[in-house]
Amino acid sequence: MVSPLFGAAVAAIVFYAAFAVIAQYGKLRHIKGPFPAAFTNLWRTKIQFVGPFQPTLHKLHKKYGSLVRIGPNTISFSDPRDVATVFSPRGSFPKADSYGTARAFINGESVGSIMTIQDEEKSKAVRRAIGNAFITKNMQDYEEDIDITINALVESLRRHAGTPINLFEQMQLFQLDTMLKMAFGENPGHLLHERDVLGLSMIANQRMWHWYAWQPVPYLERFIFQNPLWSTGLLGLLAKLSTTPPSQWAREGPVRVNARRDLIKQGVTTSHPDLLDKYMAASEKHPDAIPPETLTGLANSTIAAGADTTSSTITTIIYSLMKSPAALDRLLRELRDARLSFPVRYSTVESLPYLDAVIKEAMRMYPAFAAMLERVVPPQGCTLSGGVHIPGGTVVGCIGQVVHRNEEIYGAEPERFRPERWLLEDGETGRERLAAMERGSVAWSAGSRICLGRHIAELELKKVIPAVISLFDFKLCDPNFEAKFDMGMMDGPRTPIMVTVHER
Repeated sequence: MVSPLFGAAVAAIVFYAAFAVIAQYGKLRHIKGPFPAAFTNLWRTKIQFVGPFQPTLHKLHKKYGSLVRIGPNTISFSDPRDVATVFSPRGSFPKADSYGTARAFINGESVGSIMTIQDEEKSKAVRRAIGNAFITKNMQDYEEDIDITINALVESLRRHAGTPINLFEQMQLFQLDTMLKMAFGENPGHLLHERDVLGLSMIANQRMWHWYAWQPVPYLERFIFQNPLWSTGLLGLLAKLSTTPPSQWAREGPVRVNARRDLIKQGVTTSHPDLLDKYMAASEKHPDAIPPETLTGLANSTIAAGADTTSSTITTIIYSLMKSPAALDRLLRELRDARLSFPVRYSTVESLPYLDAVIKEAMRMYPAFAAMLERVVPPQGCTLSGGVHIPGGTVVGCIGQVVHRNEEIYGAEPERFRPERWLLEDGETGRERLAAMERGSVAWSAGSRICLGRHIAELELKKVIPAVISLFDFKLCDPNFEAKFDMGMMDGPRTPIMVTVHER
């Protein structure tokens, strides 16, 4: 027989749960969205696991408007004008708990990276300490390393001339060589050996997929993958199996930091400072901002962010130019007029307007980071597009594939690759239109947490694209092939982009 006290306790729990659900529903009842999303995050979890999430979200915004409720406490926005509010340079909207799903649990400790830091003051301190490594005037420190790997890419393309190659895989190998050379002074020769020698691309992809898949339910991810109770016995064995994707990635940074420390003890120095040298120097100068765990986190971030983001962007640029002959012809004319030398000097191409427009347009259409960028509304709340009030504590976010399709800001035919939209039009004297497009872009994220390595990535893009486009004619093996870029966290192609290359 059930005691009255037990029955009362069960009734109280049920009443509290029902009250909490109703209260949460009422908090955002003025924001429309799919009915299940108002009560559970499992609706979104299913879509992100099964996919594709990005086209689904785009359709929801077309149906419900610029604000869509995609979870009990989560709103997606599509108006580029809201970017400046949510991604404020002041950092008043901190990162949401969803970034915690990118952490790994190793030896009883939660290991993260600079991307997973939610404390805004800590993030600012780290950025101040290492900022010199990424400022524009120091880009020449990395140009020689990029030249070496571009030469390796050119030789690889020559070896494969006339034979079908997977464009994205080729650019992944190039990017792995470039990232490891610039960041750690390593030269593993991925392009030479024609494979992912160290397995880093796979590790980074697994880590990013884990982050993306569990993003809607960070509390559940913490319980399953970052629970201290999982450190012993049978649960510990299961944890090792379950946490392989994030934990493999998290071990790469410490390996490189410890190896560099051993070299320093032996009196061995690098020919010129790489990123790890600069991280370690900053850690010595600012130990409070960059303690040992943050130093390894910086190394982890460099591996994860550098492995696939730039290779995806290079791929989308070349693919877009293959599908847009007029844009390719205009770019080639600009490059010929610039009288390029090889290796291409950044000072020569830095300010080429059409090259800049091509890169911006590809990143508008296919931003490399394809997951939700989520922030938490401060306690006082905020007002988003249309004067809609969003209460404090709400998670708000967006994805570039949706925000960058806004016709009011980005002009007609936002689904079409048209670099000219980034140039002044005939009779246009002011730059207000272009400035609005820039403010609405989240291709590099935005605000106080904008991508630290964006200047290095821009340096690389503006050197490699002119080099390979000037030297080689890329052709799709199937002229009617239409690529889909909606794989998950990183916006790589869903199916291989097979091409042939011939020297011009």
